[in-house]
Amino acid sequence: MEINLIIGLEEQPAEHQFGQPIAVRTDVEGNIYVADRASKYIKVFDQDSNYLRSLGGRGRGPGEFQDMEFMEWTPDGDLVLMDRGNMLYTVITTKGEFVESFPYNFSNQFYPTQINYVNNSEMVALFLSGSNRSDIPMFERDLFHKYSSDFQNSNYSFAPFNRLQLRNSHAWVEMMTAPGSFSLSSNYEELFYSPGIYYGSLYRYIKEDEKWIFNQEIHGIKPTVTPNEAYTSAEAYEANRNLPGASMWYYGSDGPHVGRILSLDLGIFRLNNGKLVHFWGERIENEDFRIDSDSEYHYLNIFAQIFNEKGEIEHYGLLDSLKEPLHHRSMGSMVNWKDKDDHFYMIEQTVDAVPVIRRFTLEIED
Repeated sequence: MEINLIIGLEEQPAEHQFGQPIAVRTDVEGNIYVADRASKYIKVFDQDSNYLRSLGGRGRGPGEFQDMEFMEWTPDGDLVLMDRGNMLYTVITTKGEFVESFPYNFSNQFYPTQINYVNNSEMVALFLSGSNRSDIPMFERDLFHKYSSDFQNSNYSFAPFNRLQLRNSHAWVEMMTAPGSFSLSSNYEELFYSPGIYYGSLYRYIKEDEKWIFNQEIHGIKPTVTPNEAYTSAEAYEANRNLPGASMWYYGSDGPHVGRILSLDLGIFRLNNGKLVHFWGERIENEDFRIDSDSEYHYLNIFAQIFNEKGEIEHYGLLDSLKEPLHHRSMGSMVNWKDKDDHFYMIEQTVDAVPVIRRFTLEIED
């Protein structure tokens, strides 16, 4: 792992600082777009991290935002963002000009965490519905949905949750907020999915007769930690609340849902040579930590694995070990984007509460 650019360091100018970056994208010229949920701006830098301009801003007018939950390129080369505050999906140009917006369709409670357009009229979206109005049992709900490009109509859904090796309600609720990541092939004929809780398996879907069909469970490296631990009571959570990955959720009538997530997806991408690269993280306890102390961090070990076109592992290894702030939760994948030159962009929240964007490449030995 060779880091070749960092944006957001304390010693950098104010326009390089972020509050809560949630997405990174690059254009064909190498310019870098960072959506900052705290400021409601999209900050734009050139490929050498020189600040160029800011798009958006807080407000209710055209091209302004009250919230940001994902950012993606449209087929026309514009940016679309989900704005739960204004209850809109808003499209702007790379200069910040308003293009169009689409209202939330409250009838279907559709709030995707990642989308990818397959043509000008349709997209594939990752979203595990927590709607109490759904008649579908929670473990039978689908993770993927083919939607119209205006976010209004669902054509069909696929990839049921119960295909995964996750069987407790805490894991389900965690996956509702962080369901993982996916990558489409350049011809839109293959989809590779990594669950948000990584336990050693990835999933390949292929398109047949305009439908996505399960094709293969890809066996990756198994994590060295237990991916998910479920507790039976709020008291158990309180006794372990400052251990790595602990969380408590209130959902439905049978909560709270408590446990720990120790192995998590960090992003999945197709390399320019056609191979698949997957990143995952393992939370490791700080050796100096005491359950009754004020320690502010544990460790997150970051791994990568590379698969050939048959789904066989060719390379894997530990990339880095970072200090992860206690109870930190990311919006979207930590390794958030890969550009046309196989540079990766990682969103890191430091212990000092200074979020940074790191650009890196993988050093692969033959």
